[in-house]
Formats: sequence, C-alpha cells, structure tokens
Amino acid sequence: MTSIPIDQEELQAATHASLRAHPISEEAEVLVSTLAGMVDEHALATGARKNKRKGTSEKLDYAVGSFLADLLRVYGQEEPEAANPWVYRSMHAKSFTGAKVSYRTFSQLVEGLERLALLERIEGHKLSQEDRGRFAARFCATPALLAFCKERGIDPAKVYDHFEFEYDLPKEVLELRASKEVSYWSTSRPPGKPMPFERDGATKAIEDNVRELNEFFAQHKLRGGSHHGYVRIFHNGDDPRFFWNMGGRLYSQHFSESYQVMSAEKRLKMTISGEPVAEIDIRASYLTIFLSLRGIQLPEGDPYELPGLGPEHRSAVKSWMVATFGNSKPIVRWPPRMLQKSPELKQHRVSTITKAALTKYPALETLGEPLSLGTYGWAGLMWFESGVMISTMLELKRHQIPSLSVHDSLIVPAKSAEIARATLSESFLSRRGVTPLLKINRPPENMGGLEDQGQTKED
Repeated sequence: MTSIPIDQEELQAATHASLRAHPISEEAEVLVSTLAGMVDEHALATGARKNKRKGTSEKLDYAVGSFLADLLRVYGQEEPEAANPWVYRSMHAKSFTGAKVSYRTFSQLVEGLERLALLERIEGHKLSQEDRGRFAARFCATPALLAFCKERGIDPAKVYDHFEFEYDLPKEVLELRASKEVSYWSTSRPPGKPMPFERDGATKAIEDNVRELNEFFAQHKLRGGSHHGYVRIFHNGDDPRFFWNMGGRLYSQHFSESYQVMSAEKRLKMTISGEPVAEIDIRASYLTIFLSLRGIQLPEGDPYELPGLGPEHRSAVKSWMVATFGNSKPIVRWPPRMLQKSPELKQHRVSTITKAALTKYPALETLGEPLSLGTYGWAGLMWFESGVMISTMLELKRHQIPSLSVHDSLIVPAKSAEIARATLSESFLSRRGVTPLLKINRPPENMGGLEDQGQTKED
C-alpha cells in the first residue's frame, strides 16, 4: 500500500518519464552508481537475480540514471513543496521497442527500487467503468529516495545541474489544425484538431526556417526549463480562405511540459549555455498589430489604461483585450473558462470596459472585418505576430544569438538583450510599419530587474 498521498488530479497530470537522461556531475555519477549497485545486490540477496551482472551493468546504470532524472525533474520545474511528484510510463513491453532502456531492465529496476522502499508505483488503471482507455502506470520517488539524494549532494530542485536530458529534434516541424471550438479561451493546448495537408514549395520554406532554428538552438544548453525543438502550428485549415496565413506560432515540443507554460518569474531563472537570460516583451501585441493594420501607431503609455477607469481596472482591461481578440469581436460577457480561472472579473462590467476601450481605440469597432491578405480575427493577428517573431529569431541566429519564443516575447542571453530588443523593433517596423512598445525583463539580481522604454513595470 502506498505511503504517498493519492490525488487523482495529480495522477492524471503526471509527467511522462522519457528514460532519456544521463548524469553530468560527479555527485550524480556516484549516486547513480551507488543506486545501481544497491538494486543489483538486493536482487541477488532476495533471489530475484541469480548471478551478478557482468556485461549488462552499463545498461542498468543508464536505466537508473535516466529514471532517477525523470523522478527528480518534477521538482526542478516547481517549488519543491508545490510539485506534482508523479511521472508515468507504460509498462507494456511493446512501448520499449527501440528504446535505450529495455523492458526487462526497467521492470527489474522498478521492482528493485520498490523493495528498497525508494519508489512508489500505481499500476495502470481506469478511473471508472465508462473509461475506454487505460492510464499508464504512475511512479514517484519516496521521501527516503529524496533524502538519499540530498545526503549525496543532489538537490532535486537543482536536477538540471546534475542530469542532462536527451531529446531528438521533431521530425515533423509543421502542423495544420482545423478551426477551434467555440469555447476558445484556453492556454493548456493549441486549439483545433490536426488536419492532413499536402507539402509544396510554401510548406517547404516554412519547414526550412523552423528546422534552421531548431538545429541552431540544439547547439546550446537550456537549464531550468525544457525545450525539445519547435513545431510551427497553423490554424483554420478548413477555412476556404486559408493559405498558410492563419496562426503559425512556434510551440515547443512536448508543449505542456515546456518552458512556454512556465511563469515569467520561473523563465527568468533559466540559463542558456550557462548565461542568465532576459525576456523582451511586446506590450499589447495583438492590439499593436491590429492598429497597425488600420494605419495607427499604438500610443506611448500604458495600453491598458482607459479613460474613466482607474488602475484597479487594469487587470480586467487586459483580460477584456485577451478575450476580445480571441473572440474576434468585442465580448459582451466574460467567457466562462476565464471566469473560472479569474472569478474576480465578476466585479467588472464588460459593457463599461467596452465603452472605455472603444473611446480610446475607435478602430476596435471594425474588429471582425477582414484584416489584410485574406486574414481574419485572432488567427490572422497570430500569423502577423509569428512572422515578426520568427524573422527576429532568424536574424539573431545570424549574429550567433540563441533565442526562445514565448509567442509575444523572446528569451535571449541577458548580455544580448539590447541587440535582441533593437532587432525585434526593426523587424516589427519593417513588417508592420509601426514601432512596438517593448520592455526587457531581467532577473532581479541582474541589472535592476526590468528596463522599459518609458513604460510601467506591468505587462
């Protein structure tokens, strides 16, 4: 019986154990070797194994290192006390075909760690009789294993200092999706269902750019976050006006576990090839682009400061902008999913914000009409935005500056932040004919925390 508290939501939100990692610090190498020896000796003592390993010891060492890294990685993404401790891995033999860790080795490792009280396992199961599928087995490190690691100099919160996570760049870097569902407001996954498409000259050019970015960043080491290369996703593929001009954002492979879903504060704790990072934000990106398509420059100052509304309304105004551009026309009520996440929005009347927004930005009255080049609504704005970001990243690459996209912001080594800001501004101006309002976010210990071009600290 498990001694770890069971939370069904945590179990279903478990992180995938890829079994693709190896130790890179001396402490981790010693820890892995020690654990492998303990597993093997316990198997011999209990009769689970008759003979001591000879030619397969390296396989066990790799299995121990890769699985231990997966078990500890969950603590490297969150504050240790708030981390979801569970990881999942199918125990079906076929799921190990072609993998670096064999089914036999992994099964013996799991059994050995369980006998040593270092691992908790929950077998694959269904949540209810109505479920058609079966959830893969779940695993988590016991308090004893976490203490064992700490005693040997491995802090789970600093797992990336001790283990290198291996990955393959995505083979398919372009994806097309159908129109999104009506309940549009979501950040957990890209909207719409995948669609097949024919490859031609246009798609090859798109793919070549993504592969160029992927291959360049693969030469650098990201610490404090996960990135396994990009896939560029286009939307509204079932729209008769579609011609690779809707959507187009870069999504980090294994999106739900990537740096793109981390908070801004945690992203600023990352390093690229050992260098601290900075993040350059485009303030009110969609609003800036929308106004540019109407020949209007977004004015200086806080874009979310509206006439007649005080600073206490700012957060609600920003939410109104997000929901309105996602809805492709001014909203008349708060989306249910937005209210679920931010119930305090009920205190703000949508009609009041709409009136103030249209007073400051009369062009919003035309929201929902064609934008340009056959584009409409949020998907068209996203396409213009992604074009600016990708052209900036390619230009930075030519200066040997690695960068990571967070859709409307760029992460770069902090020492290159000013170059990146200038490059992003120039790309925006050349493509959209306006100058964006940019700010540089830095970790608090690096150069004062945040530098604006005359803007306030809030996004």
